[in-house]
Formats: sequence, C-alpha cells, structure tokens
Amino acid sequence: MNEHKQLMIPEKQYNFLATLIESKKLPVHVKTVEDAFTIAQMGRELGFATMQAFHYIIPIQGKLSLAAKAIGALLRKGGVKYTTTEDGVFVYRDESTSEFRREKEKPIDRRTTIVFERGDQVEKTTFTWLDAIAQELTSKSNWIKMPKEMLWARCLSKGANRIGSDLLLGLYSTEEMFDVFGCNTKVKRDEDGHIVEVVDTEAEILSN
Repeated sequence: MNEHKQLMIPEKQYNFLATLIESKKLPVHVKTVEDAFTIAQMGRELGFATMQAFHYIIPIQGKLSLAAKAIGALLRKGGVKYTTTEDGVFVYRDESTSEFRREKEKPIDRRTTIVFERGDQVEKTTFTWLDAIAQELTSKSNWIKMPKEMLWARCLSKGANRIGSDLLLGLYSTEEMFDVFGCNTKVKRDEDGHIVEVVDTEAEILSN
C-alpha cells in the first residue's frame, strides 16, 4: 500500500504537496509530503491558508512551533491588540529606566513589557533579563547575540498564552522551542532576529 494511503492523505492533496516540495519553493524544513501534510493540517486548525502555514509553523526537534509572526497574526484574528511599552530597556537600582544613567551606574536588569487587550480583559506582561537568567537562557548564543529580540519574543509568547491560549492551540513559540530543543539546529532569522526557517536539523516532524 502506498505510504500516503496509509497516512490517509487524499491522492489529489498528496500530488499537490509533492509538486510544492519538488519546486523547492517551500522552506527547507518542509522536507517530505508527510511533513507538509502535518504542517498543513495544523495550519488548517489554526485558520491559516496552506502556504501561510508552511512559513508560520516551524518544527524544532520534532515539535511544531509558531513563528512570532504567526502568534501576532493569531492574536489579531482573535481580536487581541498588543502594544510594546518597554522594549529591552535597562533597569537601574531605583527602578529608573532613564537612558542617561548608563555612564554613571550599571543597570541591574533589562526589561520588555507588552500590554495585551482582548475586549475588557487587559494583560500587562513583562519578561526580564533576570527571568532569562533564572531559566538558564542567557548563556545561549541567540541570547548573547540578540538579547533585545529574545526578550521581546519571550514576552510576546508569555502574554499571548495568558490572554489567548485558545487561539494558539497549545503551541509554543519557535524561540521557546529552540531554546529547549534546538542546540544542534541551525536556523534562519529575519531582520528582527526571529526564527523564520529551520536550515539544518536531524529531527523529522513526525518523529514523535
């Protein structure tokens, strides 16, 4: 029996996905028809078009994750507004975040704050460098190279799960999954430092 029949993939859909992969126009983390089918199915549940799903849903060591743009899109579709009120600001001993303090005093922390609104519900979420230290993140290369971007990504994911967990269907952000499972994984990032593609990994989407 053909493998796609074992996986209950309709032949028309199988041929469509196979053509997309052969065209080499999909992200490189979509390696097989089975990979593509899994991502497309999850995308359908989240309300993404098929081509959106391939760019928004990224596997990290066998676990499907949501790119930052996907989380933002799901929040907007769900009627959630969010505003970044502090973007990696340095925090001093008296809780001041003034830029003019840098030369006179070393900061004790660094903080990102995002305010989420969903109807009458308001969620003010912060993620700090001390939070990252507590989670043993700061020694990782992406945190060393892009601390501001990583703080924002974690803050976004934290707030999104608090105010819109139903919109994310239990999926974690790609940055979170990369911090946990991606030590041997090479990724491609956009201009904001967010992961948009898995370039090289030994894991398969269906490995679990």
